[in-house]
Amino acid sequence: MPSLRGRKEAPRGAAATGSDRVSAPVRRSRAAHDVVVEGLGRAIIAGRFKTGDTLPGKDELCARFGVSRTALREALQTLAAKGLIAAKTRIGTWVPEARHWNMFDSDVLAWRLARGADPDFVASLFEVRQAFEPVAAALAAKRRSEADLAGLRRHVAAMVAARDDKQRFSDADAAFHLCVLDASGNPIMHSIGALIATALAAAFELSAPTDEPALAETACRQHAAIVEALARRDAQAAADAMMQVIRQGWITYTNGPDRPLARLSLTTFSQKGRRTRGKVASS
Repeated sequence: MPSLRGRKEAPRGAAATGSDRVSAPVRRSRAAHDVVVEGLGRAIIAGRFKTGDTLPGKDELCARFGVSRTALREALQTLAAKGLIAAKTRIGTWVPEARHWNMFDSDVLAWRLARGADPDFVASLFEVRQAFEPVAAALAAKRRSEADLAGLRRHVAAMVAARDDKQRFSDADAAFHLCVLDASGNPIMHSIGALIATALAAAFELSAPTDEPALAETACRQHAAIVEALARRDAQAAADAMMQVIRQGWITYTNGPDRPLARLSLTTFSQKGRRTRGKVASS
């Protein structure tokens, strides 16, 4: 895995030099493009290149990573698409503010999680979860297939079977939530799957339902309640059950109280543009 070693602070706007070097890739079997993307991406998110820092020149980066200029150019384009770097002719390539990073990108999320799951980061993930997942569950209640239901029941069964195995439980939990997103029938919902998986992984790092039998049993029961609401095609119950799962996850992570924020009235839009109003609120 590429890394930055022995970094010394460089003046803002100056290229990192000397000991501030990214080591050459160790795993040569990986594509050159991926080695550069991961090496620089992790370095930027870890803070080894600060906001406003200018990256080393292309020749230096090619030498450090042992890649061609073509591979480097493609890697920099990928990083720019992730919002991690910006470039301008005659100025160079620099690191923009973190607010420009694409936090829905699976690589960015993974690198940010590797930096450490601090409470503010996890709180942000849970806030986005509650903005999307209850709506996805409500939509899934109207659009799910029998195959969706069967898949969700398999995931709940896998959670039950893994109540004493943190990794297997986490994998089954994440698969369950991704399945709900797919069952919503909304392709944009599917795009937040990486964020949800990251939120679960971050929360499980500190405190997982498998840490206590009662918590694992509660988690399994609450996920099963989502499935039963979907089976009845009850959008309100599905949204409420999903919100309860998210809240319980936060309570387990923080060991703190539930603090409801608001009750929302949501609207479903049909393909023909007709609107069907229905209150989807969590209690």
